[in-house]
Amino acid sequence: MKTVFLNNRPVANCEGVSRRDVLKVGALSFFGLTLPQFLAMRSASAGPGSSKADAVILLWCAGGPSHLDTFDPKPDAPSEIRGEFKAIETNVPGIRLSEHLPNTAKVMDKVALVRSLSSNIAAHEQATQYLMTGYKPLPTLEYPSYGSVIAKELGVRESMPPYVAIPALGRGGQSGFIGAGFNPFAVPDPASPAFKVQDINVPADVDSARLARRRGFTQRMNDRFINGLPDDSVRSVDKFYERAYDLVNSGAAKKAFDLRDEGASTREMYGQTTYGQGALLARRLVESGARFVTVSKGGWDTHQNNFQSLSGRLLPELDKAYAALLTDLAQRGMLDKTLVVLMGEFGRTPRINPRGGRDHYSRCRFMTFAGAGIRGGQVIGKSDETGSMPVERPVSVEDVASTLYSSLGIDYHKQYVTPTGRPIHLATGGEPIKELWG
Repeated sequence: MKTVFLNNRPVANCEGVSRRDVLKVGALSFFGLTLPQFLAMRSASAGPGSSKADAVILLWCAGGPSHLDTFDPKPDAPSEIRGEFKAIETNVPGIRLSEHLPNTAKVMDKVALVRSLSSNIAAHEQATQYLMTGYKPLPTLEYPSYGSVIAKELGVRESMPPYVAIPALGRGGQSGFIGAGFNPFAVPDPASPAFKVQDINVPADVDSARLARRRGFTQRMNDRFINGLPDDSVRSVDKFYERAYDLVNSGAAKKAFDLRDEGASTREMYGQTTYGQGALLARRLVESGARFVTVSKGGWDTHQNNFQSLSGRLLPELDKAYAALLTDLAQRGMLDKTLVVLMGEFGRTPRINPRGGRDHYSRCRFMTFAGAGIRGGQVIGKSDETGSMPVERPVSVEDVASTLYSSLGIDYHKQYVTPTGRPIHLATGGEPIKELWG
């Protein structure tokens, strides 16, 4: 197993693929900024029709969380399947979770739990692309992630980056064939003592006069292109630079990224962890105008020491952050307009392996939805007695894609055209999970 280290911390999964391996860094603009997503962002209008949500927060469990040890316990199964954890009651009669999700158990009335998500891809990178785009990956075409499509469809609001990744995502979270301008704005781990967002400030050696001169020079160059090549894509460059200029000059945007504005009690409520401070930052960003925010943490690839890893760090961190996020959003009146999704690329095998771990398994796993008018306190679908296969209401990845887009009022039947002229629907082969709003 290859391991890649970043800041003395392993960031690779068992296939040796790190998020940093696939991160592409854009060139500096005339403003001295690394903001390719703003310099290439096209103007976009809101999705058709009335929407239930205007933003999405995705909590991503990179590596694949075990469904049996989290949201779909099997207390009556044999020990080699049941595992070491007990099941506990929640505030919704009949719904039981792992004993290491006590805070989540108190907010299950806000959560719709899917226990029958199924697919046939159990390799990390491919499964991540599948879950984050709604399309099975192809070697000849890179599909855009949900966040990229939502950024394109709903556009910029209040000078905020529409798509933010906390921290940087790998290939599955990128913009694919719709262009690098819709890649996520990457933010470092907000739990780090040295946390600082670099790309929202003008470089130290660029004062306001110098910035104005660069802006004027860029405008003159753009005018030459527009006059010589009157194409929409060329004309839009002016808008790209305007948005970059707006961002670095927006006090509100800078303020949204500054967690020091939050009181100590609020920060502690979320937890001083990647999930905790990431979820708190996600709330601040959505509150300020961001459209789609991912909060990602690895470590869920528990081929060995599954129960120690889950109980010692992963589940307590996720549990505290997830419950705090739902509670905070509800108290602020934001939950009705914010869709909160929790998932990973696949689940883990029902049977425990000889190393005390669980291996990759995609045939049956969980995901959760909350907010955006969703009816909480319900379970959609059911797995069999060992958590091996869905036995009621199977849900596909394509259903998830259709659900995400429709929750925001985006027509998932809409077509994009690839660079080779091939028409591609935003989602195909699935339907929204109607029970979520039933």
